[in-house]
Amino acid sequence: RQQYKLRQQIKKQFEHYLDPRQVKKLQDNPDSLVLGGEKRYCTYLFTDVRGFTALSEKLEPQEVTAIMNQALTIQADAVQKYGGMVDKYIGDAMMAIFNAPLDLHNHEERAIQAAIQIRDGRQAAGLDIGVGIGLNSGPSVVGNLGSSSRFDYTAIGDAVNTAARLESATKEAGVDLLIGESTAKALIGTPTKKPLRRLDSINVKGKSKKLGIYTMD
Repeated sequence: RQQYKLRQQIKKQFEHYLDPRQVKKLQDNPDSLVLGGEKRYCTYLFTDVRGFTALSEKLEPQEVTAIMNQALTIQADAVQKYGGMVDKYIGDAMMAIFNAPLDLHNHEERAIQAAIQIRDGRQAAGLDIGVGIGLNSGPSVVGNLGSSSRFDYTAIGDAVNTAARLESATKEAGVDLLIGESTAKALIGTPTKKPLRRLDSINVKGKSKKLGIYTMD
């Protein structure tokens, strides 16, 4: 009875974030899920839709919603296809984690492949919007975080914040994808479809040193 309740609880918490096969893995092995927080080395992916304000001004609310939902579905499908977890949506933005709650081999490369699919999927759908993507890898505290009455499974830490800053910096860098140095280094020698291109290092909020950044054309 208790085992059944635990399986249902895991399903309820993760069914909207993970591929169904991953949810089943968690249900079959609940011990792999450390509740309350653990330190993990993951890759974090942040996206943000560009041109949303202009879109809202010329279209009806229902049309804007339909386009936004389509854009976010393309992003979520790409993340789940490559084994990542959609952590949350923040308006027209999305945060995803690769390598939590389940171990994911080559999570840096998988996150890159998801980013490429997001880019390709948006273009194939012919959506009149852009999507900025930031990727970074590093340690974070991952687990159920929040207040006693409302909490979510998420990740917090400097590496997560850096991924979000990289996404914001895509505008000034003039590209739709920025990849942090730690993620880029892990991709050396992997069969990534396209080579990474190094850009000039940039300053980001909260960092005293410039960040080395890469993109993929």
